[in-house]
Amino acid sequence: MITGAVKNKVDQIWINIAAGGITNPLTVIEQLTYLMFIRSLDVKEIRNEKMGVLTGMKVPHIFPSSPVGQAMRWSHFKNKDADEIFHIVSTFVFPAIKSMKYGQLPDFDSSGKMIPIADRNGDEDSPDTAFSKFMADAAFLIPTAQMLEQIITGMEDLYTNDLENKDMQGDLYEYMLGKLQTSGRNGQFRTPKHIRDMMVALIQPAPEDTICDPACGTAGFLISAAEYVRSHYGEQMTREEWDHFEGPMFTGFDMDHTMLRISAMNLMLHSITHPDIEYKDSLSKQNEIKDAFTVCLAIIWSELTQRQSGSPFKAWMAHTKIA
Repeated sequence: MITGAVKNKVDQIWINIAAGGITNPLTVIEQLTYLMFIRSLDVKEIRNEKMGVLTGMKVPHIFPSSPVGQAMRWSHFKNKDADEIFHIVSTFVFPAIKSMKYGQLPDFDSSGKMIPIADRNGDEDSPDTAFSKFMADAAFLIPTAQMLEQIITGMEDLYTNDLENKDMQGDLYEYMLGKLQTSGRNGQFRTPKHIRDMMVALIQPAPEDTICDPACGTAGFLISAAEYVRSHYGEQMTREEWDHFEGPMFTGFDMDHTMLRISAMNLMLHSITHPDIEYKDSLSKQNEIKDAFTVCLAIIWSELTQRQSGSPFKAWMAHTKIA
């Protein structure tokens, strides 16, 4: 669980963003998620590089080896001056993550034009391409170089001094998502983590299951299910089961493109690199999916008003496992 000091630092970052005119909590979370995702890619790259040195094996690289490709790394641009950071992130890094494919970022030529990553064997429907599809209309909304520098400085202080070598990424994200609790007017209702964890514990998903959240939001249910499987079966899972875990095991549907982007990045931050995240109305008659999943997890909210408070209430919880 994160401490009060960590919460204060997150709140200060939030205040800095709000001061720049971004006040919608969902938009703030989306912009912070982009930066968390950018940083996580560099952390993973550093880990891969160390593994390559220790083992002498060739390891996959996320960032291109070109000067521009290396300049896109968080560890390389975080200490530069504000204008240069803003130029690198807005001109190269953000467009690159929108076009990420096969776990790699595209490179740029000498004129600054992106060099797209070629499809492998004509595979136009790869999971990474699906991720790029939902990122296609993503927008980098941080308006000034000074604000971006403040945010990056605050995040680096947070990760370096408070979260270093601690498995608190999930807790940090949960705290930020908790701010959506006050945003029901925007049509977003976040299920508290302890409720999600309870429902998952009742179902007891296993490595062979295929799990769907028909109204996934920020993918909280899928994350809780992944954490359950990892903690109960992680030490004994086979390579095939881990391959299933990294993507095909988890499916989420939503009708909000912002939520789909956050879901995809949230899952990738939790090592679920190839989830099936789709824009779909699960209750529509056009949805003909059936018998595709062994586990479905969801909370359905009613828009009816309560007798006195007039607030939305939970109509029913759905948690089903097909034997």
